[in-house]
Amino acid sequence: MSFPRLRIAFITHKFGHQYGGAEAYGVELMNELSKHHDVFIYTHQYDSQCQVDLPHTIVPSPASGPSWWRSYRFAQHVEQALANQQFDIVHSHVNNWVADVDVLHVKSVRYSKITQASALKRLWHAISPRTAMYLHLEKDRVHLKPPRRTVVVSKSLQHQLQQAYHTAYPFDVITPGVHLPEKNLTERQQTRQQLGFTDQDTVCLLVARNPQAKGLDCLLASLQQLPSEIKLLVVGVAPQQRAALQSKLQKQGLEQRVVFIEQSHQISPYYQAADLCVHPTLNDSFGMAPLEAMSYGLPVILSSSQYCGFAHHVQDQHQALILQDPRNSSELAAAIQQLVQNSSLRLQLSQQGLALAQEFSWSNIAQRYLYIYAEVIAARLHKRKPTLIDPLAS
Repeated sequence: MSFPRLRIAFITHKFGHQYGGAEAYGVELMNELSKHHDVFIYTHQYDSQCQVDLPHTIVPSPASGPSWWRSYRFAQHVEQALANQQFDIVHSHVNNWVADVDVLHVKSVRYSKITQASALKRLWHAISPRTAMYLHLEKDRVHLKPPRRTVVVSKSLQHQLQQAYHTAYPFDVITPGVHLPEKNLTERQQTRQQLGFTDQDTVCLLVARNPQAKGLDCLLASLQQLPSEIKLLVVGVAPQQRAALQSKLQKQGLEQRVVFIEQSHQISPYYQAADLCVHPTLNDSFGMAPLEAMSYGLPVILSSSQYCGFAHHVQDQHQALILQDPRNSSELAAAIQQLVQNSSLRLQLSQQGLALAQEFSWSNIAQRYLYIYAEVIAARLHKRKPTLIDPLAS
Protein backbone atom coordinates (compact mmCIF):
# COMPACT_ATOMS: atom_id res chain seq x y z
CA MET A 1 0.00 0.00 0.00
CA SER A 2 1.37 3.42 -0.95
CA PHE A 3 0.82 6.50 1.19
CA PRO A 4 0.52 10.17 0.22
CA ARG A 5 3.13 12.50 1.65
CA LEU A 6 1.99 13.47 5.14
CA ARG A 7 2.70 16.39 7.46
CA ILE A 8 3.47 14.84 10.85
CA ALA A 9 3.94 16.67 14.15
CA PHE A 10 5.86 14.70 16.77
CA ILE A 11 5.66 15.70 20.45
CA THR A 12 8.32 14.64 22.95
CA HIS A 13 9.87 16.34 25.96
CA LYS A 14 13.40 15.42 24.86
CA PHE A 15 14.63 14.53 21.37
CA GLY A 16 17.92 12.64 21.21
CA HIS A 17 19.43 9.21 21.70
CA GLN A 18 21.22 10.07 24.93
CA TYR A 19 18.02 10.63 26.93
CA GLY A 20 16.88 7.01 27.09
CA GLY A 21 15.10 4.20 25.27
CA ALA A 22 11.75 5.92 24.80
CA GLU A 23 13.46 9.01 23.40
CA ALA A 24 15.66 6.92 21.09
CA TYR A 25 12.50 5.18 19.83
CA GLY A 26 11.09 8.58 18.84
CA VAL A 27 14.29 9.68 17.12
CA GLU A 28 14.62 6.52 15.03
CA LEU A 29 10.93 6.38 14.12
CA MET A 30 10.80 10.02 13.02
CA ASN A 31 14.07 9.63 11.11
CA GLU A 32 12.56 6.70 9.18
CA LEU A 33 9.26 8.50 8.53
CA SER A 34 11.07 11.66 7.40
CA LYS A 35 12.49 9.79 4.40
CA HIS A 36 9.07 9.99 2.73
CA HIS A 37 7.05 12.46 4.83
CA ASP A 38 7.38 15.95 6.34
CA VAL A 39 8.15 15.59 10.04
CA PHE A 40 8.20 18.48 12.54
CA ILE A 41 9.43 18.03 16.13
CA TYR A 42 7.89 19.81 19.14
CA THR A 43 10.17 19.36 22.14
CA HIS A 44 11.64 21.07 25.17
CA GLN A 45 15.16 19.76 24.52
CA TYR A 46 16.72 18.88 21.16
CA ASP A 47 20.12 17.24 21.52
CA SER A 48 22.59 19.42 19.63
CA GLN A 49 24.71 16.35 18.84
CA CYS A 50 21.80 14.31 17.50
CA GLN A 51 22.61 13.13 14.00
CA VAL A 52 18.93 13.26 13.03
CA ASP A 53 18.38 16.90 12.09
CA LEU A 54 14.69 17.67 11.61
CA PRO A 55 12.71 20.94 11.68
CA HIS A 56 11.85 21.56 15.32
CA THR A 57 10.19 23.99 17.70
CA ILE A 58 11.46 24.38 21.26
CA VAL A 59 8.46 24.33 23.60
CA PRO A 60 8.86 26.01 27.02
CA SER A 61 8.56 23.91 30.17
CA PRO A 62 8.84 25.00 33.82
CA ALA A 63 12.31 24.54 35.28
CA SER A 64 10.99 24.01 38.80
CA GLY A 65 7.92 22.82 40.63
CA PRO A 66 6.46 19.33 41.06
CA SER A 67 6.71 16.95 38.11
CA TRP A 68 2.94 16.80 37.57
CA TRP A 69 2.81 20.60 37.27
CA ARG A 70 5.67 20.66 34.78
CA SER A 71 3.97 17.92 32.70
CA TYR A 72 0.70 19.82 32.67
CA ARG A 73 2.29 23.14 31.74
CA PHE A 74 4.34 21.53 28.98
CA ALA A 75 1.14 20.04 27.54
CA GLN A 76 -0.49 23.47 27.61
CA HIS A 77 2.46 25.03 25.79
CA VAL A 78 2.36 22.27 23.16
CA GLU A 79 -1.33 22.96 22.56
CA GLN A 80 -0.55 26.65 22.05
CA ALA A 81 2.36 25.88 19.70
CA LEU A 82 0.12 23.67 17.52
CA ALA A 83 -2.89 26.00 17.58
CA ASN A 84 -2.37 27.61 14.16
CA GLN A 85 -0.59 24.73 12.46
CA GLN A 86 -2.02 22.24 9.98
CA PHE A 87 -0.88 18.62 10.27
CA ASP A 88 -2.28 15.38 8.93
CA ILE A 89 -1.16 13.53 12.08
CA VAL A 90 -0.12 14.65 15.54
CA HIS A 91 1.92 11.88 17.16
CA SER A 92 2.96 12.08 20.83
CA HIS A 93 5.19 10.24 23.30
CA VAL A 94 4.30 12.42 26.30
CA ASN A 95 1.32 13.62 28.32
CA ASN A 96 -1.01 15.89 26.34
CA TRP A 97 -4.55 16.03 25.00
CA VAL A 98 -4.03 17.07 21.37
CA ALA A 99 -2.49 14.02 19.66
CA ASP A 100 -4.10 11.70 17.14
CA VAL A 101 -1.70 8.88 18.06
CA ASP A 102 -0.40 8.51 21.64
CA VAL A 103 2.41 6.07 22.45
CA LEU A 104 2.82 4.76 26.01
CA HIS A 105 6.26 3.46 26.96
CA VAL A 106 5.83 2.82 30.67
CA LYS A 107 3.39 1.18 33.05
CA SER A 108 -0.04 2.82 33.24
CA VAL A 109 -0.48 5.20 36.18
CA ARG A 110 -3.98 3.84 36.78
CA TYR A 111 -2.64 0.28 36.76
CA SER A 112 0.13 0.97 39.30
CA LYS A 113 -1.75 3.44 41.52
CA ILE A 114 -5.25 1.98 41.45
CA THR A 115 -5.46 -1.53 39.98
CA GLN A 116 -2.43 -2.95 41.79
CA ALA A 117 -2.62 -0.80 44.92
CA SER A 118 -3.93 -1.85 48.32
CA ALA A 119 -7.10 -0.22 49.68
CA LEU A 120 -5.04 2.10 51.89
CA LYS A 121 -2.82 3.20 49.02
CA ARG A 122 -5.84 3.74 46.76
CA LEU A 123 -7.26 6.04 49.42
CA TRP A 124 -3.97 7.93 49.59
CA HIS A 125 -3.82 8.27 45.80
CA ALA A 126 -7.44 9.51 45.76
CA ILE A 127 -6.47 12.59 47.77
CA SER A 128 -3.05 13.14 46.15
CA PRO A 129 -3.03 16.08 43.69
CA ARG A 130 0.03 14.56 42.00
CA THR A 131 -1.72 11.25 41.33
CA ALA A 132 -4.95 13.02 40.34
CA MET A 133 -3.13 15.08 37.70
CA TYR A 134 -1.28 12.09 36.25
CA LEU A 135 -4.51 10.07 36.11
CA HIS A 136 -6.19 12.97 34.33
CA LEU A 137 -3.34 13.32 31.83
CA GLU A 138 -3.21 9.60 31.18
CA LYS A 139 -6.95 9.39 30.59
CA ASP A 140 -6.53 11.93 27.79
CA ARG A 141 -4.01 9.57 26.14
CA VAL A 142 -5.96 6.32 26.44
CA HIS A 143 -8.34 6.18 23.47
CA LEU A 144 -11.06 3.53 23.47
CA LYS A 145 -12.62 4.35 20.11
CA PRO A 146 -11.61 5.83 16.73
CA PRO A 147 -10.40 8.06 15.30
CA ARG A 148 -7.66 8.60 17.91
CA ARG A 149 -5.35 5.69 18.75
CA THR A 150 -3.25 4.53 21.68
CA VAL A 151 -0.12 2.50 20.98
CA VAL A 152 1.88 0.59 23.59
CA VAL A 153 5.38 -0.77 23.09
CA SER A 154 4.89 -4.26 24.55
CA LYS A 155 2.24 -6.90 25.11
CA SER A 156 2.66 -6.62 28.87
CA LEU A 157 1.77 -2.92 28.71
CA GLN A 158 -1.24 -3.78 26.57
CA HIS A 159 -2.51 -6.25 29.18
CA GLN A 160 -1.90 -3.79 32.02
CA LEU A 161 -3.75 -1.02 30.22
CA GLN A 162 -6.72 -3.28 29.53
CA GLN A 163 -6.88 -4.25 33.20
CA ALA A 164 -6.54 -0.66 34.36
CA TYR A 165 -9.41 0.58 32.18
CA HIS A 166 -11.56 -2.59 32.41
CA THR A 167 -11.67 -3.06 28.67
CA ALA A 168 -10.88 -5.63 26.01
CA TYR A 169 -10.14 -2.85 23.51
CA PRO A 170 -7.20 -4.03 21.36
CA PHE A 171 -4.65 -1.28 21.90
CA ASP A 172 -2.02 -1.40 19.17
CA VAL A 173 1.31 -2.98 20.14
CA ILE A 174 4.29 -1.62 18.22
CA THR A 175 7.67 -2.47 19.66
CA PRO A 176 10.84 -0.43 19.24
CA GLY A 177 12.91 -1.18 16.16
CA VAL A 178 16.56 -1.79 15.52
CA HIS A 179 19.29 -1.21 12.93
CA LEU A 180 21.38 -4.09 11.62
CA PRO A 181 25.05 -3.08 11.88
CA GLU A 182 27.98 -4.96 10.41
CA LYS A 183 30.67 -6.62 12.49
CA ASN A 184 33.76 -4.45 12.84
CA LEU A 185 36.70 -6.52 14.10
CA THR A 186 39.11 -3.57 14.04
CA GLU A 187 36.79 -1.48 16.21
CA ARG A 188 36.31 -4.46 18.51
CA GLN A 189 40.03 -4.90 19.12
CA GLN A 190 40.69 -1.18 19.56
CA THR A 191 37.84 -0.73 22.04
CA ARG A 192 38.84 -3.79 24.07
CA GLN A 193 42.42 -2.56 24.30
CA GLN A 194 41.31 0.92 25.34
CA LEU A 195 39.16 -0.57 28.10
CA GLY A 196 41.91 -2.90 29.32
CA PHE A 197 40.32 -6.20 28.24
CA THR A 198 42.50 -9.02 26.92
CA ASP A 199 41.72 -11.66 24.30
CA GLN A 200 41.25 -14.19 27.12
CA ASP A 201 38.58 -12.10 28.84
CA THR A 202 34.87 -12.76 28.37
CA VAL A 203 33.17 -9.35 28.41
CA CYS A 204 29.55 -9.21 29.60
CA LEU A 205 27.76 -6.02 28.55
CA LEU A 206 25.02 -4.21 30.50
CA VAL A 207 23.55 -1.13 28.79
CA ALA A 208 21.48 0.94 31.23
CA ARG A 209 20.93 4.54 32.27
CA ASN A 210 19.96 3.23 35.71
CA PRO A 211 22.12 0.12 36.27
CA GLN A 212 20.59 -0.58 39.70
CA ALA A 213 17.13 -1.04 38.15
CA LYS A 214 18.59 -3.25 35.41
CA GLY A 215 20.10 -5.78 37.80
CA LEU A 216 23.58 -4.45 38.57
CA ASP A 217 23.60 -5.78 42.16
CA CYS A 218 22.70 -9.27 40.92
CA LEU A 219 25.41 -9.05 38.27
CA LEU A 220 28.07 -8.05 40.78
CA ALA A 221 27.05 -10.92 43.06
CA SER A 222 27.22 -13.33 40.13
CA LEU A 223 30.71 -12.11 39.16
CA GLN A 224 31.95 -13.16 42.59
CA GLN A 225 30.86 -16.73 41.74
CA LEU A 226 32.61 -16.75 38.34
CA PRO A 227 36.25 -17.01 37.17
CA SER A 228 38.27 -13.78 37.18
CA GLU A 229 38.57 -13.66 33.37
CA ILE A 230 34.82 -12.95 33.14
CA LYS A 231 34.47 -9.16 33.15
CA LEU A 232 31.56 -6.69 33.15
CA LEU A 233 31.19 -3.56 31.02
CA VAL A 234 28.39 -1.19 32.13
CA VAL A 235 27.47 1.52 29.61
CA GLY A 236 25.16 4.46 30.34
CA VAL A 237 26.08 5.39 33.92
CA ALA A 238 25.12 8.92 34.96
CA PRO A 239 28.15 10.98 36.11
CA GLN A 240 26.61 11.54 39.56
CA GLN A 241 26.28 7.76 40.05
CA ARG A 242 29.85 6.85 39.22
CA ALA A 243 31.55 7.60 42.56
CA ALA A 244 29.02 5.56 44.55
CA LEU A 245 29.26 2.66 42.11
CA GLN A 246 33.08 2.67 42.21
CA SER A 247 32.92 2.59 46.01
CA LYS A 248 30.64 -0.45 45.81
CA LEU A 249 33.15 -2.24 43.55
CA GLN A 250 35.98 -1.61 45.98
CA LYS A 251 33.99 -3.05 48.89
CA GLN A 252 33.27 -6.19 46.86
CA GLY A 253 36.80 -6.51 45.47
CA LEU A 254 35.61 -6.18 41.87
CA GLU A 255 37.31 -2.94 40.80
CA GLN A 256 39.60 -4.83 38.38
CA ARG A 257 36.71 -6.70 36.74
CA VAL A 258 34.12 -3.99 36.09
CA VAL A 259 34.34 -0.96 33.78
CA PHE A 260 31.81 1.87 33.92
CA ILE A 261 31.18 4.05 30.86
CA GLU A 262 29.12 7.21 31.19
CA GLN A 263 26.13 8.06 28.98
CA SER A 264 27.26 8.30 25.38
CA HIS A 265 25.84 9.15 21.96
CA GLN A 266 27.82 6.28 20.46
CA ILE A 267 27.45 2.88 22.09
CA SER A 268 28.15 0.80 18.98
CA PRO A 269 31.85 0.32 19.91
CA TYR A 270 30.81 -1.29 23.19
CA TYR A 271 28.43 -3.73 21.52
CA GLN A 272 31.28 -4.58 19.13
CA ALA A 273 33.69 -5.11 22.05
CA ALA A 274 31.42 -7.39 24.10
CA ASP A 275 31.13 -11.17 24.01
CA LEU A 276 27.61 -11.40 25.41
CA CYS A 277 24.80 -9.16 26.69
CA VAL A 278 23.31 -9.49 30.17
CA HIS A 279 20.00 -7.80 30.99
CA PRO A 280 18.66 -9.00 34.38
CA THR A 281 16.24 -6.09 34.52
CA LEU A 282 13.67 -5.79 37.28
CA ASN A 283 11.21 -3.66 35.30
CA ASP A 284 11.32 -2.96 31.56
CA SER A 285 8.15 -2.37 29.58
CA PHE A 286 10.14 -3.52 26.54
CA GLY A 287 13.94 -3.52 26.86
CA MET A 288 15.90 -2.14 23.91
CA ALA A 289 19.37 -3.27 24.99
CA PRO A 290 18.90 -7.03 24.43
CA LEU A 291 17.29 -6.41 21.02
CA GLU A 292 20.17 -4.13 20.01
CA ALA A 293 22.64 -6.73 21.27
CA MET A 294 21.01 -9.36 19.04
CA SER A 295 21.39 -7.04 16.05
CA TYR A 296 25.16 -7.15 16.71
CA GLY A 297 25.07 -10.95 16.88
CA LEU A 298 25.66 -11.13 20.63
CA PRO A 299 24.20 -14.01 22.64
CA VAL A 300 21.80 -12.58 25.23
CA ILE A 301 20.71 -13.38 28.79
CA LEU A 302 17.58 -11.49 29.89
CA SER A 303 14.79 -11.48 32.46
CA SER A 304 11.52 -13.31 31.83
CA SER A 305 8.44 -11.54 30.44
CA GLN A 306 7.30 -10.81 34.00
CA TYR A 307 10.14 -8.29 34.19
CA CYS A 308 11.06 -7.56 30.56
CA GLY A 309 8.52 -7.00 27.79
CA PHE A 310 10.92 -8.05 25.03
CA ALA A 311 10.99 -11.57 26.48
CA HIS A 312 7.47 -12.08 25.07
CA HIS A 313 9.16 -12.34 21.65
CA VAL A 314 11.98 -14.69 22.73
CA GLN A 315 12.10 -18.46 23.08
CA ASP A 316 14.35 -19.69 25.89
CA GLN A 317 17.46 -21.62 24.77
CA HIS A 318 16.64 -20.72 21.15
CA GLN A 319 17.12 -16.95 20.76
CA ALA A 320 18.32 -16.15 24.29
CA LEU A 321 18.67 -17.53 27.80
CA ILE A 322 15.77 -16.39 30.00
CA LEU A 323 16.13 -15.81 33.75
CA GLN A 324 13.13 -16.81 35.82
CA ASP A 325 14.32 -14.68 38.75
CA PRO A 326 16.62 -11.78 37.81
CA ARG A 327 17.44 -11.29 41.51
CA ASN A 328 18.97 -14.77 41.78
CA SER A 329 22.72 -14.32 41.31
CA SER A 330 23.34 -18.07 41.21
CA GLU A 331 20.91 -18.49 38.30
CA LEU A 332 22.57 -15.62 36.45
CA ALA A 333 26.08 -16.95 37.15
CA ALA A 334 25.05 -20.38 35.85
CA ALA A 335 23.65 -18.84 32.65
CA ILE A 336 26.86 -16.87 32.02
CA GLN A 337 28.97 -19.95 32.71
CA GLN A 338 26.83 -22.00 30.33
CA LEU A 339 27.49 -19.55 27.50
CA VAL A 340 31.20 -19.35 28.27
CA GLN A 341 31.60 -23.14 28.18
CA ASN A 342 29.21 -24.03 25.34
CA SER A 343 30.38 -22.63 22.00
CA SER A 344 27.57 -24.37 20.08
CA LEU A 345 24.95 -22.66 22.25
CA ARG A 346 26.68 -19.29 21.82
CA LEU A 347 26.61 -19.69 18.04
CA GLN A 348 22.96 -20.76 18.03
CA LEU A 349 21.83 -17.82 20.18
CA SER A 350 23.90 -15.46 18.05
CA GLN A 351 22.36 -16.66 14.78
CA GLN A 352 18.77 -17.01 15.98
CA GLY A 353 18.92 -13.73 17.89
CA LEU A 354 20.13 -11.92 14.77
CA ALA A 355 17.29 -13.47 12.77
CA LEU A 356 14.82 -12.19 15.36
CA ALA A 357 16.34 -8.70 15.28
CA GLN A 358 15.85 -8.57 11.52
CA GLU A 359 12.09 -8.78 12.07
CA PHE A 360 12.27 -5.55 14.10
CA SER A 361 13.80 -3.28 11.46
CA TRP A 362 12.83 0.39 11.73
CA SER A 363 11.41 0.32 8.21
CA ASN A 364 8.90 -2.33 9.34
CA ILE A 365 8.06 -0.33 12.48
CA ALA A 366 7.49 2.86 10.46
CA GLN A 367 5.26 0.97 8.04
CA ARG A 368 3.05 -0.16 10.89
CA TYR A 369 2.59 3.43 12.05
CA LEU A 370 1.70 4.50 8.54
CA TYR A 371 -1.16 2.02 8.48
CA ILE A 372 -2.40 3.41 11.78
CA TYR A 373 -2.12 6.96 10.42
CA ALA A 374 -4.17 5.89 7.39
CA GLU A 375 -6.85 4.44 9.65
CA VAL A 376 -6.94 7.58 11.78
CA ILE A 377 -7.33 9.82 8.75
CA ALA A 378 -9.95 7.55 7.17
CA ALA A 379 -11.97 7.39 10.40
CA ARG A 380 -11.72 11.15 10.74
CA LEU A 381 -13.14 11.55 7.26
CA HIS A 382 -15.80 8.86 7.84
CA LYS A 383 -14.35 6.68 5.13
CA ARG A 384 -13.87 2.94 5.10
CA LYS A 385 -10.71 1.96 6.92
CA PRO A 386 -7.94 0.31 4.91
CA THR A 387 -6.91 -3.23 5.77
CA LEU A 388 -4.20 -3.27 8.41
CA ILE A 389 -1.26 -5.46 7.45
CA ASP A 390 1.03 -6.32 10.35
CA PRO A 391 4.58 -6.98 9.05
CA LEU A 392 5.64 -8.27 12.49
CA ALA A 393 2.68 -10.57 13.12
CA SER A 394 3.83 -13.90 14.48
